[in-house]
Amino acid sequence: MDDLPQPIGVLTAMEVEGDAIESALALPAVATVFGCRVVDGTLAGHRVLLAYSGVGKVNAALATAALAQSGVGCLVLVGMAGAAGDGVRVGDAVVATDLVQHDVDITAFGHPPGYIAGATAGGIADVSLSDALALAAVDLGATVHRGRIASGDQFIASPQRSRAIAEQFDAIAVEMEGAAVAQACTRLHLPFAVLRWISDAADEQAAVDFPVFVEQIAQLDLAVIRRMLTE
Repeated sequence: MDDLPQPIGVLTAMEVEGDAIESALALPAVATVFGCRVVDGTLAGHRVLLAYSGVGKVNAALATAALAQSGVGCLVLVGMAGAAGDGVRVGDAVVATDLVQHDVDITAFGHPPGYIAGATAGGIADVSLSDALALAAVDLGATVHRGRIASGDQFIASPQRSRAIAEQFDAIAVEMEGAAVAQACTRLHLPFAVLRWISDAADEQAAVDFPVFVEQIAQLDLAVIRRMLTE
């Protein structure tokens, strides 16, 4: 990572997911790019550009474009997700191998769910970046799962719905931004990785568990990004 000539992009959906990272940046400078707030600074000796997208796939794609326009050489998305796969528990980390949009549906035309414009609506994560994120999370003592993350413009709070997504897409976590980031990065030829901390079980308790976990997320995100950059 020391040889990267370009800054590293870090993206979160909500400010509460990234505010500890922003507070830790040395010599921060703020710009607005494509309507997105981008903070440029240094962390663990590396130049980092941090952006907040807002919730949802359109916002995430726009923020990805903003970071790409700002000159990042790769992008890391961190934040929270709901569990979907067997054995994935609240507090665990999920590092994406690939991502798909579970709410893209043109099956009426004979295409599989999650398919659009000749390809899967998502993308495959960069292996070396993903390995670095997973190793950083393990070093912090987290249980780390590797697998597919499914994204959609829905907060999943139904065990039936989360189970259906898991079975249909072989997904181990559900959230609202990652596959849009993946699709945008793939189109822009920008290496990316996604790490999500499991905040809830995507069931009836999700609306209760999620805000409780919010209190922990900023420090977790800072710790894993700092560890990744240091190691």
